[in-house]
Amino acid sequence: MKKVKKIQLLLILVGVVLVLGIYLAPRQTSSEEIITEEISMVAKGEHEHEHKVESGKEVDEQVENIPTEILNQLKELEEKASKIEDIESRLALYDSLIAISIKNNIPPRVARYSKEKAKTVPTEINWMLAGDNYFKAFRLSKNTDQLMVKGAISCYEKVLEMNSDNLDAETAIGVAYVEGAGALGQMPMKGIGILKEVLNKDPKNINALTNLGYFAIQSGQYEKAIERFNTILTIDPNNAEAYIYLTDIYLSQDNIEKGIETLETYKSLVDDPIAKQQVDDYIKELKNK
Repeated sequence: MKKVKKIQLLLILVGVVLVLGIYLAPRQTSSEEIITEEISMVAKGEHEHEHKVESGKEVDEQVENIPTEILNQLKELEEKASKIEDIESRLALYDSLIAISIKNNIPPRVARYSKEKAKTVPTEINWMLAGDNYFKAFRLSKNTDQLMVKGAISCYEKVLEMNSDNLDAETAIGVAYVEGAGALGQMPMKGIGILKEVLNKDPKNINALTNLGYFAIQSGQYEKAIERFNTILTIDPNNAEAYIYLTDIYLSQDNIEKGIETLETYKSLVDDPIAKQQVDDYIKELKNK
């Protein structure tokens, strides 16, 4: 029997949450979003590139491969931002730098300028957002993965310095250590341990439970993953995302009947007519296999 195509599950999942590929992004509670998240499968691996840190910059411009015209535009705005004293004006310049970086698909620059905003106005939300943007840049990186994941962890640690009880930041650090294990040259169990520590503090933390459930799927520990997602459903019976991951597990085990059952439940929890239609189409495809 043919295995389920995960991209189809992602297309269904987009009806309730935005994700970057199959991975769960460390989330932050602010409604402000700098990078528009897309459905994309990103092949991850270790890279043997050396990364230069010149003039305080985190990414070598040659590695970034930015067109000269755009690079000059960014440099000009950066110089203005470094000299201006008015905070609101400086933030506006960094917003412009971020917008240009997004438009030209330069995630490391989005992360860098988000960090500059956080340094200018050091709040938990700003540091969390900077960490998220570094982590997104890490997932999309080719030559700068170690710098980006380290940048993410550093920003999340700033959040914890301001508020040691911020479990979203602690969870994000755990996820970064797991997914960035190859780039960091460490074992992923360090990150798993951090996520478990979050659960020790808050056994009902859905963010940590979801990430641990996902990593259990990735390592083939399906029973452990089922346990995690069922725990989520005891806390929040209407957690549509949990049903999608359970569907992934059941279909990976060729349990089509159970997979269809969880998809039907998912469909009952969402209002998006497009997502509902995707579910119906996918269920028909499963029944025809």
